[in-house]
Formats: sequence, structure tokens, C-alpha cells
Amino acid sequence: MTDGRKLRVHIENAPAAPEALRLTPARLDAALAERGGLAQRIAASFNDDPARFAATAGDAEIVFAARKLDAFGSVPELKWVQSVSAGVEAMLPYLPPQVTLTNASGVHGDKGAEFILASVLMLNYRIPHFVTDQQQRRWQPVYGGTVAGKTATLLGIGAIGLPAARLLKSLGVRTQAISRSGGEREHVDVSASFADMDALLPQTDFLISSAPLTQETRGLVDRRRLDLLPSHAGIVIVGRARVFDCDALVAKLQDGSLGGAVLDVFPTEPLPPEDPIWSTPNLIMTPHCSVDDHGVYLERCLDIFLDNLARYLDGRPLQNVVDRARGY
Repeated sequence: MTDGRKLRVHIENAPAAPEALRLTPARLDAALAERGGLAQRIAASFNDDPARFAATAGDAEIVFAARKLDAFGSVPELKWVQSVSAGVEAMLPYLPPQVTLTNASGVHGDKGAEFILASVLMLNYRIPHFVTDQQQRRWQPVYGGTVAGKTATLLGIGAIGLPAARLLKSLGVRTQAISRSGGEREHVDVSASFADMDALLPQTDFLISSAPLTQETRGLVDRRRLDLLPSHAGIVIVGRARVFDCDALVAKLQDGSLGGAVLDVFPTEPLPPEDPIWSTPNLIMTPHCSVDDHGVYLERCLDIFLDNLARYLDGRPLQNVVDRARGY
């Protein structure tokens, strides 16, 4: 913009967000102060009441969305939405065709990779089994080896999967990657597309999913594909749960035809008390918090947003633009 007008930016917070994830005027001002001249080029509004979204955001050109939005029709001048989530499948169906959507891909990488490494180590040392044995008061020692030389198959090799591959390679793990396009990746020994994944599953000791939920990935790992895994294989899911047939996954854990699992995501969240997943053997559960670091999360989202804001004002291409056809 070069005509002197201030760009209208709206900040839409989630109503029940913890303080660490709430973008306040003071926090935005502090972040803008480190980016010389940017503050003088925008006019910002703030809201945390969904019922007031239309009234507070109505003339905005840009929305910073810290919650799922669907009422885009009430913002007629809207050109760009920045989501604080990497997964945006819940927002895409409501987004007008002329509006650009950018996501927070990349903010989870470091912690997500460490959690995946910790999960693989737990599976390798049979911690899910020992937790189940403890609950049943069973004493059943198992004497296994290290992870070196074993094979991890990463379903999704993006902002979380790639740094996870790097950590796993540092311990001597052989890495296979499955993605939409395939193609060579750093820290990956074998790379394949979704169409070729069946050939990789029988060689897998640890199947790790950080994949987004798209039309292509929904139900991708069904009972047939789970049956291709060796019976000792373990599964780690930190992406979207509905990439898997979770009922089939639970059934295989229950009948002992799968080695174990570490799940951070579930088909319904919060997980209902009556869900059989709670009592599934050889399973470690975490309540969808494995890849988020609230100490730095909002600041990293702001880094993406403010970098893109400068790009937008200067007419340069934005980063982290969501491809609607792919869903991420």
C-alpha cells in the first residue's frame, strides 16, 4: 500500500484460550516494535467473543485467526486469513475463493520431532507393554536392543516429519518417508508416494504419522494396510487421527497383532469416557499436546504473520500459503 491508508487487521482470539495463546494489543505492539515502521501502517482490532466477530472485523482486509472461523461472509473486504494452526481442514470449506489462507506450519517442528523420538524409544523399549503389565500386576521382563539399524517409516515428511527423520538418523535408524509427491528428502533413506506405500509397510518397525487430513489422506491407513505391518511394529500418531482407521488400530492392539502405539490425537476430542481407547492395552495416550510449546507458540505464529504482513504491504508473495486442492 502506498496511498497512506492504514491496513485494517483484525485479531480474532479463541474465547477460552489460555493467556499464553491470546494475542493482546500489548503483545502485538511489542512484536511490531521490533519491525520498524510496520506498526504505523496498520490499524488493528481485537475480539474474543464469537458473537461479536462481524461487528469487530467487518471492515478488515486481514484476519489473524486463533480459532476456527466460518462467518467469512460478514467480512466483505477480506483478502487474507492467517491461521495459528498448521491443520486448516475445518476452515477451508467456508473460505471464499478470493481469500488467501496461510497457516502456522513450522511452529511445531522442534518439539514434535523430540516427541516422536521419545515415542520411538518408548516403543523400542516396550514401555507401553510395561505400563499395561504394571496395571495388571504382571512381572514380564523383556531384554531388547537399541534402535540402531531399525526402520522408521514417516507418513508425512513436512515441518514435523523432516526434523524427526534427522533425530532418528542420528541414532542410526533407517528412515523411509511416504508423502503425496515422494521425491528425495534430506535424512531419508527411501522415499515413496502414497501409491507406493504398501511396499514400505512390511519393512517397518515404527510407523510415524504427522500427516495432515486431506481428501487423499483420510482413512489412508486402513485395516488392510495395518495388516501389512510386522506384528512387532509400533505406531506413533501426532498428525490427524482420521488418517488412520482407529477402530482397526485399537482392535489390533487388543488382539496383540501390533506391537504398541503412542497416540496424541483421536477421532473425537476430548476423548469420551466410554471410548475403548482408554483401556486399550500396550497404548500410551497423550491429550493432543505433544507438539505444542505454549512458551513460544504464539511468538512463532506472530513471526510468520508479521513477516507475511510486511510481504503483503510490499506486494511480495506470502509464505505458508495453503493449497486448497491439497488441503495444506
